[in-house]
Amino acid sequence: MVIILTLFCLVGGSEGSIVGNSSISASGEDSLSAVFYSLDSLGNPSHADSVFVLVFGPGGSVVWRDSLDTSDGRIVSTTIQGRQFYCFGEQVSEIDGDGVVGSYGLSIIAKRDIDGLLTPNSLSFQIVEGGLSTSLAAIGDSVDIGRWVWDIPQAEHTLSGSFGKYLDAEVSGIGSGGGAIAFTIQVYDSADGTGLSQVGLAVRTIDQTTLVAAGRSDNAGQAVFNLEPDSFLVVASAPGYFFERADTVVVDGPGTDTVFASQFDPGTPALPTFCRVWGYLFSADGVPASGVSVSAYLPGGVTTYGWAIIAPTSIRTTTDASGYFHLDLLPSDSLGSKGSPYELSINRRDGAILRKRIYVPDSATWRLSW
Repeated sequence: MVIILTLFCLVGGSEGSIVGNSSISASGEDSLSAVFYSLDSLGNPSHADSVFVLVFGPGGSVVWRDSLDTSDGRIVSTTIQGRQFYCFGEQVSEIDGDGVVGSYGLSIIAKRDIDGLLTPNSLSFQIVEGGLSTSLAAIGDSVDIGRWVWDIPQAEHTLSGSFGKYLDAEVSGIGSGGGAIAFTIQVYDSADGTGLSQVGLAVRTIDQTTLVAAGRSDNAGQAVFNLEPDSFLVVASAPGYFFERADTVVVDGPGTDTVFASQFDPGTPALPTFCRVWGYLFSADGVPASGVSVSAYLPGGVTTYGWAIIAPTSIRTTTDASGYFHLDLLPSDSLGSKGSPYELSINRRDGAILRKRIYVPDSATWRLSW
C-alpha cells in the first residue's frame, strides 16, 4: 500500500511537528510521536533490542539523551505483514532541555544485539510559544502569508510596507472600480460556449502594482466594471477550470472582453480509497509558480485506517511548469476513531507561502481551496 511505503521516508530525515511546551496538554499538541524501525542486513524491517534517543536544540547542542529497551512504556511496537515497526512517544517538556522556542532535531538509533546493526531514524520538530490550538484559532486555522491586508485608507497606515509588493490599493474601496467607462468581462465555458457564473475576476494595472477592481461573473457569465481609459490585466479563477494566465484588455470606451475557461480533470488516485487533492499555484502577476514544494502530514501523530497504522510522516510533491500539483490522501473521516485533519504546507526556497489545517473529503478528487 502507498501509505506503508511512506514509512520509509523517516530514515535520513523527515519534516516534523509544530508543538508547544506545556507539561500537560489535553489535546496532545505538546507531545511527540516518532515512527521508527530497525533494519536487518537485507534492509528489511525487523525487531530491535534497544534504542538510543538524542535531541538537539536550536543551537545544535545535545539537550537530552537516553537509552531505552523496546519494552519501555514510551515505545509501542506493531507488525505489518510480518514486519516490525515502532513508535516513540513522549511529552515535549521531558526532552527539550530548557524548552526555548525554535527548531529541534530528534534522532532515534535502533540496535539489534544479534548482529550489532544500528539503524538511524531522524526527524525535526519546532516549539512555538503558547498553546498551538489557541494560536491557530486566532488566525482561522491558517497562516496565509502575503494575503493579510488592512481595511482602512492607505494614508492612515503607520506600518512601513504593510501593503506588500503587489497590492497598492485601499481594500475598503475595492469593488467594481471607480472609473467612468462601463466595461464588461464575458466568461465562456470553452467546451459548450455557455456563460460561466461565479468566476472570480481581478482587474489589475499592467505593471501589477495596483488592484483596480474585483468581482464575480453573474448567471450569464458577465461582470461589469467601471474603469478609466487605460490597459489592464484581467485574471480569472474558478474551481474545476483553468484559464490563460492573464488577459490584456485596452479600455478606450464601453466594450466587452471575452475570457474562455476549460474544465480540468485531475484524474483519479491509484487506489480507490484515496482522494486526489489538487490545485494550481500562481505568482501575483499570473505566472505559474513551478518547483514549489507542497506537503501534507497528520499533526495529530500516528493514527489508524481500519487495521493499518498510519504514520504522520510528510507526503510531498512539487508544482509543475503550469503551477499544478496533486497529493493522494486518505479521507480525514476515515482516520482514527474521530477523523483527523491534515496540515498542508506550501513553501518556496525564499519562505513559506501557506500553512493550513484541511479536512480531506470522502471523494475521488477535491480542489484545494482556502
